[in-house]
Amino acid sequence: MKFSIITCTYNSQYFLKKNIDSVKNQKYPDWEHIFIDGFSQDGTLDMIKKYQQEFPDRVKLFKLYPKGISNAMNEGIKKSVGDYIIHLHSDDSFYDPNVLVDVNDFLNKQELDWVYGQINIVERDGTFVGVFPRKKIWKQKSQNYLGRYLLKFFNFIPHQAVFIKKKVFYDFGIFDENIKSAMDPDLWLRIKDKTRWSFFERIISNYCLRSDSQSAGLKYRENNRENYYLVQSRYLNKIEMLLAGFINWLLEIKNRNYR
Repeated sequence: MKFSIITCTYNSQYFLKKNIDSVKNQKYPDWEHIFIDGFSQDGTLDMIKKYQQEFPDRVKLFKLYPKGISNAMNEGIKKSVGDYIIHLHSDDSFYDPNVLVDVNDFLNKQELDWVYGQINIVERDGTFVGVFPRKKIWKQKSQNYLGRYLLKFFNFIPHQAVFIKKKVFYDFGIFDENIKSAMDPDLWLRIKDKTRWSFFERIISNYCLRSDSQSAGLKYRENNRENYYLVQSRYLNKIEMLLAGFINWLLEIKNRNYR
């Protein structure tokens, strides 16, 4: 089984070393690391090229003009040759050297289209925040109707911990480039009832909680909320949308208290 690790970069030199080290230190040998770079102006490209020299058959670099994160993720999918794909952004990293070994063992025990695990959430300075998903209710699989239904109201699947067959993208489509965020829950909702998937009780990656990132930044919060609402409106009926609005309001209050 071959894994394709896709990393989107743009002026990412501050975080990229940890990302690269976490991949090249994997004990599982059959992987490729694909970089989609938006013409970085710092030391990012030099770091990737040095990495390429070390692993010329495994590391691929493609420079493309930025057209949004969804486009970059999709370009990585198109250029990948692995059986399973994971998107590990430049400020993310594998949790330990045994991640790919353990995921391979898990996937070999059952026939799954995709699997998700946990992320270790840390601040920019490395301060531990928490592990997600942690509660039992968010550890679901496709055979459970409850698990598939809960996804309509809360995205408990972190894409930094998802390994998904490339074939799934061919069968059901790639990430929607018309939305700037929430492209991952849009995909989960699109395929949740049509594919076999499961939770894997294992921390897959470190996720950096940055105030300037698209997913966690305060200045993007309103836009992210609107994008998520748009995604939910595609898959929820009117009554479900009312419930979703209430749940989103509760989550916003929780986020404000955290802030």
